[in-house]
This record gives sequence, structure tokens and C-alpha cells, in this order.
Amino acid sequence: MRTPCTGWAAKQECRGKMKKLYLLIAATAFATSISCNILGNAANTPTPTPVPGSIRGILWHELCEFTGGEAGEPVVPSQGCVQWGAAPEEFGPNQVKDDFESGWAGVTLHLGTGACPSTGLGTAVTNAAGEYQFEGLSAGTYCVSYSNLTDGNDTLLIPGGPTFPARGEDGFFATIDLSAGEKMIIDFGYAWQFYN
Repeated sequence: MRTPCTGWAAKQECRGKMKKLYLLIAATAFATSISCNILGNAANTPTPTPVPGSIRGILWHELCEFTGGEAGEPVVPSQGCVQWGAAPEEFGPNQVKDDFESGWAGVTLHLGTGACPSTGLGTAVTNAAGEYQFEGLSAGTYCVSYSNLTDGNDTLLIPGGPTFPARGEDGFFATIDLSAGEKMIIDFGYAWQFYN
């Protein structure tokens, strides 16, 4: 049972206890304030929204103009062509989008997560300029690919083959490591069989 603060001595003792209690409360409040200022209040600290990234590019119709090659005539590569090997017939598209080349319209491309081969995350169809895009992507590894045998692409692309980013089957896809908020450009080149 508490002793009531009566009498002069008892009142002095009660005042001392009250002063100590006040100082303890004040010190606790000050320490809490410092802690909140340094560490922040987790409940009120907003979580930053990740900035989405994108992958876009163009699938262009690669051309290689040449003359000759019939009835024993020598082949003479011209605009858009490069010599690939030592033999005269070892030439083809230069793997560069030249001003006179246009895009392939209506070609379906696929997006997948992880390294190629991978699909299933989304599709995009090239516009009249051959451009495609995948938006709203978080950081990670992605695969962009297309085929000349599926998705109706065969009616546009056969006979022919990829020229960029690589000649042959490896030119049908690209693996991309995308950083947060990065806007990556991945282009593809494709030529008909006789480069026309």
C-alpha cells in the first residue's frame, strides 16, 4: 500500500519520485524520436515502384543486289552485298540495315523468360515498318525469337533465312539481360533465298 504524500518530508520524497519519473519519460521519448529519425518509420516509408523496362526493335528485309551468275557468268555483288568467303559465289547480305531496305510487316515474334530457347510470356506482331515491342518488363533475362515456319510467318518469309544477329538458325533468336528500367533495342535481319 502506498504511503500518502502528507507532511513536509513525505511531499519532498513524492516530488523527487515524480521528477525522476518525468525525466525517465522524457528520455524515453527523446530516444524514440532519434531512432525514428535515423531508421525511419517502416510503416510510413513508401516502397519504391520498380521502373519497367522494354525490348523493341525491327525485323528488316535484307537485300543483296548482284548481277551475273547465269550461264557461267561471274557473279558481281553490288548494293547491300559483301563477300563471305574466297569463292565468287560466297557472298550475301551485309548484315546492316541500309536506307534502301524496309521492314517485314506482319511477322509474329515471341517473348520468353530466361535464356533462349524460351517462349510463352508474350507475342508481338511487326507493324508496317517492321517494328515490334514488348513493354512493362521487370529486370531479368529474356528471349526474343521468331520462326519462318509458324504463326503464319511462312507465307511471308519462305523461302529464306536469317542474316542478323547471325546467319542461319542462330539468327532466329536473341537472349537479353535486361536491367531495371532499361530500354533495349534488338534488331533482326532476314533475307529471301535469292536476296531480292
